[in-house]
Amino acid sequence: MRSALVIPALVLFACGDKDESYPEASSTDPTVDWNDEADADTDSDTDSDTDSDTDADTDTDTDTDTDTDTDTDTDYDALGGADGVNALLADFLENVGGDDRINWFFVSSDLTALQSSLHDQICEATGGGCTYAGGDMATVHADMAITDDQFNALVEDLLQSYDDLGVEYTAGTYDGGLPADNVILALAGMQGDIVTDADGSAVYFNQLGGRTAVEALVAEILSVVAADARINGFFATSDLDALGSLLVDQICEATGGYCVYTGQSMLDAHAGMCISDADWDAFVEDTLTACDNLGIAYSETLDGSEIADNLLNALLAMKGDIVENCTK
Repeated sequence: MRSALVIPALVLFACGDKDESYPEASSTDPTVDWNDEADADTDSDTDSDTDSDTDADTDTDTDTDTDTDTDTDTDYDALGGADGVNALLADFLENVGGDDRINWFFVSSDLTALQSSLHDQICEATGGGCTYAGGDMATVHADMAITDDQFNALVEDLLQSYDDLGVEYTAGTYDGGLPADNVILALAGMQGDIVTDADGSAVYFNQLGGRTAVEALVAEILSVVAADARINGFFATSDLDALGSLLVDQICEATGGYCVYTGQSMLDAHAGMCISDADWDAFVEDTLTACDNLGIAYSETLDGSEIADNLLNALLAMKGDIVENCTK
C-alpha cells in the first residue's frame, strides 16, 4: 500500500519596502537664487511588492493500492476442484470394482454415497473448504480385518486412476510436492487405522488366504460335486454361481471375514431334501478331494494342526441341520 504523499503549503513573500526622503530648501533663505531650480528629489518609492505566493499545493495523493493478491490456489483446485476429484473417484471406484483382491469389501456399499463421502474427505484434506462428516478411519474399518496386501491393492487402484486420467504424481516416493502426491501421502498416513491384520495371521479367514482362496475352494468343491453321481442330483436345478457366492459368504462370515451371509439357515435350506448319512459322507469326501486338488493341508483327525482343520470341523458341525434320513 502506498502511503499518501502530502506536500506542505509553500508561501513565498517578496519584500522590497524602501523610504527615501529629502529635505525641502527653505524659501526664506536670502542667499538662495530662486531662479536656479532647486532639485529636491521628493519621489518616495513606496512601491511595496506585496505579491505573496499563497498558492499552497494541497494535492494529496490519496490513491491507496487496495489490490490484494487473492491467488489462493489449493491442492483441491489443482486437482480440478469438484469436477476433477469426482472424475478421479469415479474411475477409482471402477478400478476397485474390477479388482478381485478387494472388490468384495464393497459389495454391500452404496457407491454413490461412498463417492460423496470420499470427495468430502479429499476436499477437506486438500484445502477445498469441505467438511468430512463420515466416521474416523479406525472405527469404520475396525471389523474388516484388512491386511497390508489389501491396503496396497487399494493404493494401486488409485495410482491406476491417476494414470487413466493423466494426473501427475511422483512415482515411488510421492514426495515431489504435487497435489496427487499429497493425497497418496495422506492415505499412507491412515494405513495404521485401516489395517488391522497386517500379515493376515490374526484372523482365520485371512489365514485361509482371504476371499480369493475361499472362492477357489468353493468353486473346486462344486466342480467335484457336479461330477459325483452319488449326489449331483441334488444340484441339478441349482444356480451354481449363486450357490457358490452364498457359500463363500457363509464361510467368510464364519471365519471372521468382512462378509454377510444372506442365505437361509442350513436347516431351512435343506428341509425336505431327505439327505442321508451316505449323501453327507459323499459330500465330505468331495470336499476333502477339493482340498487335495488345491494343496490345502488338513490333518486326518482334524485336530487343528493344519490350516483347513477348523473350517472342516465347522462344516461337520452342520450335519445335524442338513441330514434328515427320510424315506425318498
